[in-house]
Amino acid sequence: MGITHDFEVTQGDESRFTFDDADIDKWEYEAKRWVRVIFLVSKQENLETLFTFLRDHGKNVCKQQNLLEWVPVKYLILVSSLVQELQINQDRTVEGPIRERIKANIHLPGTAAYTDFLVESSFLQKFAKCFLLILEELISFAKSSCSIFWSNQVEYDCILPSSIRGRLGGPSLRRLSSSIATSVLQAIISLKSVASISRWCAQFTPATSLNSALTFLWSFCWKIITTPSGRSETEAEIRLGSYEALAHILKELVSVFSPLSFDVVVDDGKSCVSEADDRPTLDTLVQTFLQCVNNLIETGNLVRTRRAILINWKWICIECLLLIPKYVLEKGVYLRSCNIFLSDVTANWIFSDLVDSLENAGEVSVLPLLRSVRLIMELFASDRKGLVVTSSDGMNTRMMWDLVKSSWILHVSCNKRRVAPIAALLSSVLHYSVFGDECMHEIDGAPGPFKWFIEKILEEGTKSPRTIRLAALHLTGLLLANPMTIKYYLRELKLLTLYGSVAFDEDFEAELTENQDAKSEVSMLAQSPDPELTEEFINTELYARVSVAVLFYKLADMADMVGFCNGGRNSLAALASGKIFLLELLQSVLNDKDLAKELYKKHSSIHRRKIRAWQMICILSRFVYEDIAEEVMCSLHKALQRNNLPSVRQYQETFAIHIYLKFPSLVGQQLVPQLHNYDVRPQALSSYVFIAANVILHAGEEYQSGHLDELLPPTMPLLTSHHHTLRGFTQLLVYQVLHKLLPGIDAGPSIVMPLEKRCLEDLKSYLTENPDCARLRASMEGYLDAFDPKSSVTPAGIFASRVEEQEFECVPKTLMDQVTCFLNDTRDELRCSMARDAAVIKYEGLPSGDYSNSPKEAKNSNQEQPSFHLQEDVSLDFQKKFTLSDQETQTTAVFSIDNSKSLKLLAAIEKEDELLDQLLHSRNLAMQKLKARRQQFILVASLVDRIPNLAGLARTCEVFRAAGLAIADKNILSDKQFQLISVTAEKWVPIIEVPVSSMKNFLEKKKKEGFAILGLEQTANSKPLDHYAFPKRTVLVLGREKEGIPAEIIHVLDACIEIPQMGVIRSLNVHVSGAIALWEYTRQQRSH
Repeated sequence: MGITHDFEVTQGDESRFTFDDADIDKWEYEAKRWVRVIFLVSKQENLETLFTFLRDHGKNVCKQQNLLEWVPVKYLILVSSLVQELQINQDRTVEGPIRERIKANIHLPGTAAYTDFLVESSFLQKFAKCFLLILEELISFAKSSCSIFWSNQVEYDCILPSSIRGRLGGPSLRRLSSSIATSVLQAIISLKSVASISRWCAQFTPATSLNSALTFLWSFCWKIITTPSGRSETEAEIRLGSYEALAHILKELVSVFSPLSFDVVVDDGKSCVSEADDRPTLDTLVQTFLQCVNNLIETGNLVRTRRAILINWKWICIECLLLIPKYVLEKGVYLRSCNIFLSDVTANWIFSDLVDSLENAGEVSVLPLLRSVRLIMELFASDRKGLVVTSSDGMNTRMMWDLVKSSWILHVSCNKRRVAPIAALLSSVLHYSVFGDECMHEIDGAPGPFKWFIEKILEEGTKSPRTIRLAALHLTGLLLANPMTIKYYLRELKLLTLYGSVAFDEDFEAELTENQDAKSEVSMLAQSPDPELTEEFINTELYARVSVAVLFYKLADMADMVGFCNGGRNSLAALASGKIFLLELLQSVLNDKDLAKELYKKHSSIHRRKIRAWQMICILSRFVYEDIAEEVMCSLHKALQRNNLPSVRQYQETFAIHIYLKFPSLVGQQLVPQLHNYDVRPQALSSYVFIAANVILHAGEEYQSGHLDELLPPTMPLLTSHHHTLRGFTQLLVYQVLHKLLPGIDAGPSIVMPLEKRCLEDLKSYLTENPDCARLRASMEGYLDAFDPKSSVTPAGIFASRVEEQEFECVPKTLMDQVTCFLNDTRDELRCSMARDAAVIKYEGLPSGDYSNSPKEAKNSNQEQPSFHLQEDVSLDFQKKFTLSDQETQTTAVFSIDNSKSLKLLAAIEKEDELLDQLLHSRNLAMQKLKARRQQFILVASLVDRIPNLAGLARTCEVFRAAGLAIADKNILSDKQFQLISVTAEKWVPIIEVPVSSMKNFLEKKKKEGFAILGLEQTANSKPLDHYAFPKRTVLVLGREKEGIPAEIIHVLDACIEIPQMGVIRSLNVHVSGAIALWEYTRQQRSH
């Protein structure tokens, strides 16, 4: 397998080989790639060679002191990479729905090939046994390596030599001489390896087999913590390295904290600090650590940048120490004494230190700081049960004010709005354990700390889509768990309801799925009560509104429990808050300057806000009880009688239907008088007809007959309305009612039906058999039957069922819109038919043959000359070329026309035909020239799935006149984000749809057509872009953003080219790479 090749050493003149952090990063990257390749190409039975390699080098390499120092370090890095890859694949099998969705949509090369046997317990145990065989040797090597941290034999330089200068002339990462830096790095790597192996093996082996490793690691932690700070910069730098090692060790030891670890911590604490006898378990450890690390920070021996790194390691260590009590409680680890871990003095010290550090924290320290805040808040919450912290008052209002103000300063000082820090900020500050405390929200009528913080976050969130989405998720989850607090946040919930932004956050979902910190922090937020629904909208402007809708729908379930034995204060609070919010929104749609407007453009911001408000009002319909029913319906009727677009009215109608079905007595009191009011706008009457028809159709059996008697008579006169849309709309709905509720009667000669019954039967017969009515029904087929008043006021009914097909606020096409379109199309057909008839009538008297004026001559000439016959298509062409005058269209009695005028018209028509032919010929020539000017270059981007990259590539192809751009799915061309970035490029460059499954066939076809098939990929044989001569006919394949071009496609390529790089990052963005390659092709073609 070639495993030992990298570990061969050539002895040169140098007796010592040094390395730095850049070397470590490079070796770690190579080791990860090497491990993944091994797992990808090897089968389970072939990995014995790997086990042999690990055992042999583990027992020998670390003992060979004559070898160069980088040999054992590279071995340790390799072992750590193996452990990390095994853990990743084990975690991958239990990850949540986000990962599963991504895996379903995006093929990850190499994942499915080896995951199956890598997660088998027996196979994992083989690795654990192999690691245990080398663990003792690694511990010995780590002991000797970490002596650098407290050795007195190191020569400390007061003035750092020039050797600390980096390779590019800048200061190196560590302000140490090369030899000391090498020793420090070797110690850190060795300790990390021992800790990672111990954590891995603890999952598969008894705890007793790890006694020596755990004892060594915890003893090292104590020794580092109690070592005093140095007096020089070099000593301080070495101490900084020891804290780095400490952070890595604590990260691994947290998850394997056991009774043995407890004993080591307690015993070492007693030996290091004499007064630690009766103190809580972690008290001495934490206090000693804080005192020592703060002293090192305050001495001033470290430069500012290195001091920031030390602060980062400090809070990572604190985070890990605070995780121990949480882990012990969650896993139920039995300890030999009580589970009191910290004193109230230590807990308050940590909290004060956190608050002081938040305001000036660097971006690298934000996450560990906020996680530590969250953990200390959890400890205060556990303190109320006397489980973790000795008795204290926990969090009070003053402490919370200090926290929210410092956290807000931290938030606004961060230049980048990353998902992980935002989510950590929300879950840490707005902690579930204290959110139910009402004094945190309002104090003597003034905003409390939580209210102040939420107002600030949402105000800033209106400019940051990701902030408001995450805030909506967390806030709605907290409010559902604490309904008593909703009354303080009605204004904020209204803001979230009406929120909408056209800004695209292209990196949000990618960051959420690819960044482990982001994924972890979002999981710590209060979860949505309906995650399956809200997750569909996570990267859309609808997310905040959907979250609020789901919140109130779940609160309505809670409110339904009022009056039952299991209904309590929360149910009453849920009911009250829902009613107040409903009435508040109704007042807004009637009185707000924007929401109450009657004249507004379709798809405008006002139109959108109206739809958002009425969608939420539909959700809130479950909160309409008898005490507010009349007030609600009074507001609704005012809204219905105002001018609104059908997309807004449909939600008003849905809300009204739901209320009338819930309160049948209101039908006679309010709906019937509205149907008798013929002075209102036809638009409002159409709405009332729709409401009446659905109330009749969907009412319960005990009410349906009464509703029919009340509502059908006032609806019938509208069948004769002069307003064609209202008339057609009423015909459609009355037919539905008659068809379902009045079955046909076999009227024999002996049966005499009442007059009204005969009228209804004849009306039903007409509506059934009339061709126009039948066509109208056919065009609406399924719409009325699919309408369900109950599901139409649920979040799923309003949002989820329509998200796939609707782009505008999840609004479907309304029944009124469909009727209007049908009637408009019918009128257009009628006009065309009348125009054709008029043309035929007008030209009935035209002469034929030689167009002589004598009818007799014309008759005789018909036998010799071809007759002039006006075909239907000619009349249609005639209609498109000119418009009949008013006199010609209105005259019905005079059928003959002057022959001379006719000849002139026909001559004009022939001339226009000639001009049209010339125009079409010129256009075809222009299109051919344009096509000929295109470069014979096709860019294949079927493997690219990010919309911004595809839009950018389309724009690049258009700029450089590429012959085509191949993408996996042409439906993406209608995406708003694509259109925003491409700026109409897709209209001018040929777009070819080539699904991933068809790529190989497409490339082989192009190869037969004479194209050179190239790939932009870094391979062993790829050629630099600037040294490659492009063929004139070229197809260039772009790979996936991370995985590159799959192996089966690489085999089809004629060659691979790569862009030379000089930086550290391994690759460019795929759009940038494609643009560079296309420019290089263009440059070469222009130079020929």
